[in-house]
Amino acid sequence: MKEIGSEFWIEKDSITKNDISIIISSVLDGILNIGHDQLLLFSGRTAIDYVLEDISKPIRAVYMPSYCCESMLQPFIDRNIKIHFYSVIPDDSGIKYIIDYKKDFDIFFATSYFGYSSSAMDPVIDILKERDVIIIEDITHRLLSEPNHCIKSDYLIASLRKWFPLPSGGLAVKMNEHFIMKDNLTSPPAKLINKKINAMKQKAEYMAYESYEDEFAQELKKSFLAAFSEFNSGIKQSYKNFSIDSVSQNLLAEINVVDVKKKRCENAQYLHRRLRESKYIKFLFKEVDFEKDCPLFVPIMVESSVRESLRNYLISNNIFCPVHWPI
Repeated sequence: MKEIGSEFWIEKDSITKNDISIIISSVLDGILNIGHDQLLLFSGRTAIDYVLEDISKPIRAVYMPSYCCESMLQPFIDRNIKIHFYSVIPDDSGIKYIIDYKKDFDIFFATSYFGYSSSAMDPVIDILKERDVIIIEDITHRLLSEPNHCIKSDYLIASLRKWFPLPSGGLAVKMNEHFIMKDNLTSPPAKLINKKINAMKQKAEYMAYESYEDEFAQELKKSFLAAFSEFNSGIKQSYKNFSIDSVSQNLLAEINVVDVKKKRCENAQYLHRRLRESKYIKFLFKEVDFEKDCPLFVPIMVESSVRESLRNYLISNNIFCPVHWPI
């Protein structure tokens, strides 16, 4: 059985040269024709940083979701912006947000989770737009859903690397005006990008093996996992003011987004259909509208008594599922 999960890979012959205008046409106009101004950047973290650079008013505090990764916080930490957290918790309806509307903050950071419309933060944004606060919406998880953003947000950011096999890729959108500066962007370090590309090629070679138990295959896996880890460590140190790299631009132009969306929805529907009657597994989102929703993940809640045994069983069958909700 082919390995499922973990990092994307790219075939050696998939790196071709295309004009940047093709990318803008095929991706931004086709899927992300939103807002007034859009930029393809190095990563989601780069997009957050670039948006903060664009905001002219003083920023003292941001209101962030309690469920987020460290990389999302770093641009605020680098600017000594105080971070408050609103609670994000699972409940019978899927996800519940506990918002203190009286709290003092300048930026509200909205995140709608996993690509399910029932988790969309649009109602919260509607309320907060009555205040003089800036709304930054992370649309990574709902990128291929409809709608994929709230029209009342001031800025949108997304990590394209979560959806597509790209060495780099982030998106920043300014909803109602142009970004103040665009000429300060530079290409990301070639050494860092090449490390990611080589890791993705090595994984493609690994995926082509008939037996993953082969000694060379195991050494190959160690090599690309180490390279992926080094790349991820590298972007923690250096991420500001980088555009998307040229290889990712070219790869992005070749991606059939409609096909990606179709396959994601088919896979999610299959899981929902086959696991519905399970005694030990429950879906975080029980009601799904696959006419609108394109899940990035299918989150399941597992009984504690079988959680680790299930995960180990999946791993033994080359299925690597992330543990996505903290204890």
